[in-house]
Amino acid sequence: MAVSPYYHINPRISILILNWNGWRDTIECLESLYQINYTNYNLILIDNGSEDCSLEMIRTYLNGKKPITSKYVEYTFENKPVNIFEYTNDEVTSGGGREDEIADLPSRKKIVIIINDKNYGFAEGNNIGIRYALKFQNPDYVLLLNNDTVVKNDLLDVLVNAINSDKRIGFAGPIIYKYDDDGRKDLISVAGVNLLMSRGSYMRIGSEEIDIGQYHAIATVDCLEGSCLLIRRTALDKIGLLDPSYFLFWEETDLCRRGFEAGYSCIIVPTTGIWHKTSSSKPGGLVTYYKTRNRLWFVKSHASEQELLSFLGYFCLFQFWATIASYIYRKDQERLSGFLKGVLHGILPKKAVG
Repeated sequence: MAVSPYYHINPRISILILNWNGWRDTIECLESLYQINYTNYNLILIDNGSEDCSLEMIRTYLNGKKPITSKYVEYTFENKPVNIFEYTNDEVTSGGGREDEIADLPSRKKIVIIINDKNYGFAEGNNIGIRYALKFQNPDYVLLLNNDTVVKNDLLDVLVNAINSDKRIGFAGPIIYKYDDDGRKDLISVAGVNLLMSRGSYMRIGSEEIDIGQYHAIATVDCLEGSCLLIRRTALDKIGLLDPSYFLFWEETDLCRRGFEAGYSCIIVPTTGIWHKTSSSKPGGLVTYYKTRNRLWFVKSHASEQELLSFLGYFCLFQFWATIASYIYRKDQERLSGFLKGVLHGILPKKAVG
């Protein structure tokens, strides 16, 4: 088989993990990453203004004093203690300074921790780490990874092999499995996402299906879930970073769509995967607000004129009233308030809300 002219052996990857009051999940995720087969990566942990003991507990784990228990990965002392290099977000902005100490260390023996002074949300929290990576680590690819995930040890080998084959591929992601579903490890959470722009929604491919090999081939999709998203560096250079206006929800969808509009494709690579913990708690008013507002912003930004008209007709004549009626019937004042505020702010330009 001919080798693509765009294929580079062992490209450099910067892996970004955002932590916010979630150290238990984070240290399990880190343990799985330190045991992957791939060797040319740099780990960046961004603490997004945690108000618990996250930093203390993560440092304890990295120093080899907090073994973990996991059904997906067996803890090892092999790489402990891990060399920790810490910066505040202000220090990162003003220039870092210790990159020479980090460069020659093996991937499994080091981590950069960026300590944000507040919660900047998923978008800008990750952006702070991405800017650091692009400036100081010069990666070929950036991997966004949720802290509440556990990765298969071939994750980067398989994703890199796929995305590296064609420079038009801007984004790649694996099958995402539910972390625990009555003991099963093969229940799919999502295997890529396709947009339904005229409804301002999307279809999660494979959701709730048991993996029996039905998704065996690499496929092009509209977008990928941000819980595990490998991004080509040149795509980021061209389209920019995550839009901080979104703060939470729809930001990775917006990034993939901007990539598509710039000529990049998204692929799902079903021969590797991660396990993702999903919350069983009821969404509150703030979640409803961000999902509603950002959905409207996304459609306004990316829908064609015909798609926008179709969406407005559907939303204004049916969904708006049906949603209000549903919340009133369930006496859910918190989500009703979040929905109405989200609609109001979603109609307004981003700058008017910010």
